[in-house]
Amino acid sequence: MRQSITDGDWNLFLSLLRAGLWEQPVILSKLASQGRWERMLELARRQAVTGLLLRGITHLPADQLPPAPVRMQLLAEANEIEQLNLQMNIVERELRAFFEQHGLRMLVLKGSQAARHYEVPLLRQCGDIDIYFPDGKIEEASALVDKAERAPDGSTVFNRKGICIEIHPRYFDLHLPDERLPAVPSACGEIVLYSAHILKHALGVGIGLKQFCDLARALAMLEGRYDKQELEEALRKAGILHWHQMLCAMLVGELGLNPKYCLDSFKPCSYRNLLQNVRRGGNFGTSRTSRKLAVKKAGWRRKLSTATSFIARLPFSLRYAPRETWATLRELAHGNLFR
Repeated sequence: MRQSITDGDWNLFLSLLRAGLWEQPVILSKLASQGRWERMLELARRQAVTGLLLRGITHLPADQLPPAPVRMQLLAEANEIEQLNLQMNIVERELRAFFEQHGLRMLVLKGSQAARHYEVPLLRQCGDIDIYFPDGKIEEASALVDKAERAPDGSTVFNRKGICIEIHPRYFDLHLPDERLPAVPSACGEIVLYSAHILKHALGVGIGLKQFCDLARALAMLEGRYDKQELEEALRKAGILHWHQMLCAMLVGELGLNPKYCLDSFKPCSYRNLLQNVRRGGNFGTSRTSRKLAVKKAGWRRKLSTATSFIARLPFSLRYAPRETWATLRELAHGNLFR
C-alpha cells in the first residue's frame, strides 16, 4: 500500500530537491527516521526526480545522511537512470546520423537538451526521445522508419533499441502558426517550449516536478542569452503569459529559483491549485491509482482515462489557457476518432 505523504514529508522533500537542483548545502532541522527517508524516495519516484534527490542528499552533513539501505537503493536507482541516459544518448546520435544521411535536420525536444542545463546531466530522469524536423518534414521523416504508428496528437511513434521515439509535428506544444512563435532553435524558444510542455500535461493527465526543474534550470542557465521583452511578447501572443508567470511564482516559491531569472514584469502570485495538482498527480499523473491502471491498458480505457483527466481539469484549464484548452481538446478528439 502506498504510504501517506504529509505536509512535513513534502517540505522535507522540497528542501532536499532544492539542494540537488542548485547544488547547495542543506541541513535538516532534525534527523529523519528510516520510514521518512523511504517516503522521500517514494516521492522522488512519483515526481521523476530521483537523481536530484541523490544530489541533494550529497549536500547533507555526514551525521544526517539516510540509513545505509536507503542510500543503497537510491544509488542503485540513480545508476539505472545514468545507464539509460547513456543508452538514449547513443540512440539519439544514431538517429541524427541516420536522418542526416537522408538530408533531414533533426532537433531534439527536451530530453538531452534539458539535461545539459544540470550540473550532472546523466542524473536527469529520462523518458522518450522527442524529435522535430523543421520545414514541415515530419511526413518525409516518418516514411523512413519501420513500424511507425500515428498518435492522436499527430506525432509519429516508433521504437529503436527498446527506446520509444516520437516525431512531433510541432516544436512547441501550442496551436499557433510558426510565424507567431520564437525562432527554433533559440534560447527564447527553448523557454517557451518548456512552459508550453508543462501546460500541455497540466491540462490533461498531470505533470510532475521534473518538468518544473527543467524550466528552472533553463531560466537560470540561459539568463542573458535572450531578450526578456521578446519572451514576454511571445508568451502574450501564445496566450500563456499569465500561465508562465504562475509557473515562475511556483519555481520561486517552491524550488528556490532566483526571481532575477524571471521576466522583468514578474510579480509573485498564487499557484496553490497548480501545486495541488503536482502533489496529487506526480509525473504525467502516474501517482493517481486510476491513471496507473489506465496506462496498463490499451485502447478505449486509456483514451477514456485521458478524456476524464481533461474534463476534470477544465475549470483550471479554462482559467489559465482557454485557447489552448479548446484547441487541445479538438485535436485529441479528432485524432482519437479518425486515426
